[in-house]
This record gives sequence, structure tokens and C-alpha cells, in this order.
Amino acid sequence: MPSHRRAALAAFVAVACAATTGVATASVAPVNITAPATGDVFISQAAPATVYGDAEWMSVCVKTCNGKTDGERRALTAFKVSGIPENARNVTMTLQVRATRTTNTTVSAHRVTGDWAETRTTWDTRPTFGPALATRTGFTAGQVATLDVSKAFTGNGAYSFGLTASEGPVAVLYSSRTTGKGPTLKITYIPAAATPSPSPTSSPTGSPAPTTPPTSPDGVCLPFDKPAASALRSYDRKVFAFYFPPYPLSIDDKDPSKDQYASWLNPLGSNGMYAAQGGHSRDRPLTRPVRGGDWRTADFEVEVRQAIAAGLDGFVYEHHTSASDQRFNQFPKLLAAARNVDPGFRIMLSPDFPTAKDAPHDKVIADILMAKGHPSLYHLPDGTIPLAPFYPERQPPAWWDELRAKLAGKGMKTVLVPIFLDWQGTGKTEWNDHVAGYSSWGVRWQSSTEGYKRAGLEAAERGRFYMAPASLEDVRPRDKRYWEPSNSGTLRQSFVKADEGGAAMISLMTWNDYAESWVAPSVERGYAPMDLIAYYTTWFKTGKWPAVKRDALYYFHRSHHTDAPFDKTKQTIGPITVPYGDAPRNEVELVAFLKEPGVVSIRQGSDVRTKEVTSAGMVSFKAPLKPGTTPVFELKRGGRLVQTVKSHTPIKESVVYQDLINHAGGGLSCERPL
Repeated sequence: MPSHRRAALAAFVAVACAATTGVATASVAPVNITAPATGDVFISQAAPATVYGDAEWMSVCVKTCNGKTDGERRALTAFKVSGIPENARNVTMTLQVRATRTTNTTVSAHRVTGDWAETRTTWDTRPTFGPALATRTGFTAGQVATLDVSKAFTGNGAYSFGLTASEGPVAVLYSSRTTGKGPTLKITYIPAAATPSPSPTSSPTGSPAPTTPPTSPDGVCLPFDKPAASALRSYDRKVFAFYFPPYPLSIDDKDPSKDQYASWLNPLGSNGMYAAQGGHSRDRPLTRPVRGGDWRTADFEVEVRQAIAAGLDGFVYEHHTSASDQRFNQFPKLLAAARNVDPGFRIMLSPDFPTAKDAPHDKVIADILMAKGHPSLYHLPDGTIPLAPFYPERQPPAWWDELRAKLAGKGMKTVLVPIFLDWQGTGKTEWNDHVAGYSSWGVRWQSSTEGYKRAGLEAAERGRFYMAPASLEDVRPRDKRYWEPSNSGTLRQSFVKADEGGAAMISLMTWNDYAESWVAPSVERGYAPMDLIAYYTTWFKTGKWPAVKRDALYYFHRSHHTDAPFDKTKQTIGPITVPYGDAPRNEVELVAFLKEPGVVSIRQGSDVRTKEVTSAGMVSFKAPLKPGTTPVFELKRGGRLVQTVKSHTPIKESVVYQDLINHAGGGLSCERPL
């Protein structure tokens, strides 16, 4: 661990001890069947009459194997498949082999026809090998390697496959004569009864409904195996999301086509209050039917489940229970929801406060005491409660000291973790003796994330921990401004720079402020931001990039160029522009999670950009935004199309109103909290 990271975590511990895609999915889960090999053997051109039926391994090698002119080795394996219904849907078939050594060999799987048996087959009596079904490069000792042979599936019955090598050293694979390590054939399908729920034909903003993403063969939602919530919470580092009460899952429990969010999205809604900028906002939470009853608690429970699914430790909740806006008065229901779903999901307090000079503390204290003793309240290891107010510098440090002293007198010991309006590691030294850690609202363009590293290092120098901000973007139609996020670049780099600066925590800014910056599952982005957050959160906590187990393609792009013509007679506020920071960029981004090497592409009409990915993992690939097209994203291996995702957002040449948010989608189809 780098020294600055150790110092920052040490400071955190010391202070603590002292102080999608919105598409409804099938209710029937995919079924997995694994068939063991009924026979397997390798054959050698160098020993054309030899039977290797007793070998505990299978060798696969090129023709010039071990320096011989005619030394090729091939492997054969057979299976019997049964139990697959005739009307099964989305059938995939995967050949799984386990390597005895690590090599970079390129191996192809072929359908084999003709009679053979492991007890008698030699090179001279080998069956016929058909065209390659799948190809992979790279094998790791002791690990399962997979080849997608779905093309060969014809129903129940016998299947034979042959393995050949085209490049690299000898690949040595375990045979079925080794217990539990031999070849297997995995078949995944969805029973015919599992019909998807109808999806809307269009979103509230007029975009066509998203293309249904590929179904996860393992019934999970992420391209990697995320550790259990309890395991992620055991790490010292924490990841929260700032919850902004004015924008809950539903504001009025009405039909989504007629509710407050629908009014805000409509330029003529809210009595035309936001007509000049084309509507109050450009996105909304994922819709749900009218609930009735205690719908606010039920909605909070959904959002808690969504956050847990992404690996988050809790929400930083800005509360002000004496506010006239009833949305701010739901703090007890959020606490109840967290307790109902999982008391391990915690709520960090971000109390609102009066800003007048010498303002009394009474209302703030009353708000905070509502959470006293609640099992879902976030606290440090010694029981101390961190207070993380937004823009606390509107009151001097002494005001906060007095507030904390009064709370202590009521049996609630607290420390201050101020979320300054903007702090990137310089200034604010006068606060050091009054705080346990530093944080900031942050900024929203990619190059600015370097400041998070600087701030983390500076906090450690001061003996304090750092809670770094992270965000996807910031778009404010009402204020005629936005900042350039470089697609998902700002979000991803926020995590990277927080790690490099040794941050003890991250706070996502914000979970749900749909008028500025949000990452919660939404109509125009589905779960794409949250799935990336799950990946980076797991890495940030564990210190290791999660291994990709399932292919998944995600995309991020705008619906038009930043300088596309708009109707000035309707968007009368003028252009929405970047005030400062990184210059506007007009790109389509593909974020691909690959379980093995492949070729990814972005197709926009006749414009096709490709990238060869030589190793498993996550990769970001971008192409210029092409008006008049709808982007299509593909993954191929060995020339075969493995996965394709079509954007639900066409790229327009001109617009009536500017829409400068990044739309997103893709991922795996599975059941999500709602």
C-alpha cells in the first residue's frame, strides 16, 4: 500500500477512535445445466498410431509443436445433453476446460463428426473437424477457460468437440481422468414461461425504449462477482451517496405519465414555468406503478436496495425536518426503510442549518436528535456520529463547536466532516482543529479530478481523513450551464484519483439531484452508472480489480452535438454552455466488460470504429458522435458476433431544446430492485 494511502487510513482510524436498463425482466430465472465429459483424449501427429486414453491431461499444439515439422496435437471431448425443453429460449452452450499451466496459446473449438472413442482413437483414425465455433487466447494454471459453442446447439443429444491450436506453446488441459477437473459443457436457457413484461414504447422524454440487453447466464446483474454486502462493509474504506430529499423515487405517488416528474420533463408543464429552457430537467427516476399505503417508506426501501446492490455503505442524507417542503420531512421514513431492508446500510447525517450570524442551534439539534440511537445511523468505531453538512463555511468553526457541545450535553457525541463548497487541498487551515476529516462538493469535469488526489494527500498531511466526491456529470438547464464530463470519464477518474490520494471515503455527488447531478437508476440511463460504480467501489475497497466473469457492453453519449442548432423561438433562454473547465467533447463511449479477449466496435450508420481488446477486463472505447444515426455496440470473437447492444437514444442533427446529459444503457438483463 502506498505511504500516502496508509497515512490517510491511519488518520481516519485515529480520528474514529478518538472522536440498466429500466426494462422489466422475466420472473423466471435462467436454468443452468452442466454435463460432464463422457469421453476425452488427445491425439498427436508425431505419434500417429498411439492411443493416449490413459493420460490425465490433453495436449493442444500447433503443427510445429516442440520444433517438429509435423507435431500437431489436438484434443477431443464428448458430452451427452438431456433435459433441455424443446421450447427453451436464449440457449447458450459453453465448453469449459481447465488448464494445468499458464500459456498464451490460441485455441479454437470445432464441432466433430464421425465415430471416435478415447480407448482407441489415434491421429490416423481421428474424426472430421468442422469449422471453428469459438477461439480464445490465453490459459491460466488451475483456472477454467471457456469457449462459446452455442452455434452447435441443436437440442438434446450427443455432442463432440475438437480443440486445435493456431499459435503459441503447448496448451495442457486436465482430462476427465482427474477428479473434478475434466471438461464440462454448460447449457443455460430460459424456460418458455419466462416471458418479459411489456416495456413502454417510449420514455417521458420521447426516446424510443431501450433495446433489451443480453440475459445474464448466471442470473446476476453485474459482469463480475461482487462480494456480499457484509464482506464489502468489512473494509475500512467506505462509499456513500449524497441523498437530496427534493427528488425521491416518486414525489406524489401518481401515474408516472401524469406525475410531477412528467410535468418537469414537459416544457409546457408546471404552468410553463420552465418553458424557456425546455423543462425543469432532462431525466427522472425509473418509474413504478401507484403504490398507495405507506408509499414513501416503500420507495425508500427500493432505493436502499438499489444502493446496496452497487456496494454502497449508505446515504449521506441532507435533512431539515422543520422545512415547509414536505419532501425534507421524510427523514424518519428513510431511517425506517434502511432498518427494514438492512440495518448494516447506514445513514450519515448532513444537517441543514441557518446561515444568519449568531443563528440559534435549536432546530438543527432537534433534527439531529431524531436519529439518536437509531440502528441505521452511521457512526465511527467508537460510537461517535459524523456530521457532514453541505457548505458549512457559511457558519464559522466556532458555531459548529457550540452545536456539537450542545449535542454532547444531550448524550450524542459528534465530529465534524464538512462538505465544503469547493476544497481541493488548499486553504481552510483554520478548520483543522475543528474537524475529523475534510470533504468537498467537488467539480464535474474529468481533468478536475486531479484535485481529489491533492486534497487526499493534504488531508493526510494535516492528520485528518478525506471523503472524496465523485460524480458522473452536472447539467443545469435552468442555469444555462453544464460541465463536460467526457462521457463516463469523470465518474471513473473520480474513483481513481480518490484512491491515489488515499481517500478513506467517497461520497457520490449526488444520488438523486435530477436538476444537476445524479447516478441513481433512471429512465435515460438505466443502471449503467450504478453498474460502473459497483465495479469501482469493489476495487476501491478491496484494492483489486474484480475479475470479469460475464461479457457486458455499456454506452454513454448525448442525443446531439453540444453545438447542434436549437429552436431559439422556444428555448428562449439562449444556449446552454460550458462556463469553465474542460472544453465540450462530442463522443460516443463504449465501456466493455470482457471475460476474455475480443473485438469491440461502435457503429453509427456507415461509420464503424473497432478496437481489439487483448486481455480480459474493462475497457473504454470512444468514437466521434455522428448525427443522424443510432449507435450500435458489438463484441465479436473469432469473427462471430457475441453480443450487440443498440442505443435507445438516436443522435439528432438539430433539436427544439438542448438536452446535454449523457444518456446511457446496456448491461445484463436481470431482476432489479423496484
